[in-house]
Amino acid sequence: MEIPTLVVSNPPHGPVDLGAAAELLELDAFAARLKANFAAPEVVFAGDPDKAADFAAALGSAGFRVSVVHGSALAEPPWPDPIASLAFDVSYLQVTIRSETIKIPYASEVLGVYCRPPVDRWPTPAADLKRAVASEHGPTIAEAIQRTSILDLYFREEGSLRRVSVVPDLLELDGEPVVKELVRRASGLRLDARLKGVRPRAPFLIGHEGPERRRYSFGTQLLRQVLESISGELRAVPQYEFGSRLAYALSATPA
Repeated sequence: MEIPTLVVSNPPHGPVDLGAAAELLELDAFAARLKANFAAPEVVFAGDPDKAADFAAALGSAGFRVSVVHGSALAEPPWPDPIASLAFDVSYLQVTIRSETIKIPYASEVLGVYCRPPVDRWPTPAADLKRAVASEHGPTIAEAIQRTSILDLYFREEGSLRRVSVVPDLLELDGEPVVKELVRRASGLRLDARLKGVRPRAPFLIGHEGPERRRYSFGTQLLRQVLESISGELRAVPQYEFGSRLAYALSATPA
């Protein structure tokens, strides 16, 4: 399977013609309304570029705000590598990852993606988080931090994409004040907080695909096949990791 072109819902949407949207999405009106009201971006179509463009135009005419993204963009970001410390200096954010100190000037262009589970989450034990980070294996870390607050910072350093992952539970911090302070200081920050409050689902498992998971929703076999065509490592990627990569891909794509 070739890497497909993706049509991604990019909320918030305008007034939606639920009848037209339901027909395009092959859903009933109730499920189409849920799609229209879902706060975070989702893949709604995958195929060749021409079909993707036609689908995006039709869904856009039905009131959805959508973007067209080549699937390869989801494989571009590095895997999360949580920081060990964080400090707000006068003109930059300073973080450490193992023995490396990174200074991110507040004026530099940075995409922040903030994920925060609902308050009734089942938190991952701190010991499990620390073991996962010590493994230095990106997919293992992504799975371990799935049920915690995460602030991913994407920026360019000497032309290369860098990703700094702030996991407040590892730093014994509350994520909300960290995000607010960064927003206050960092003039170059674009913050995508649409995953705040979204309950992370499990990736696709045979026999565990409930009726609420349809077409390309997270946790469906169809989306798993799309992700596997992009990269074998992405086929079972956790939802927050998928959402962060999707936010990165959208950040460079006009709606």
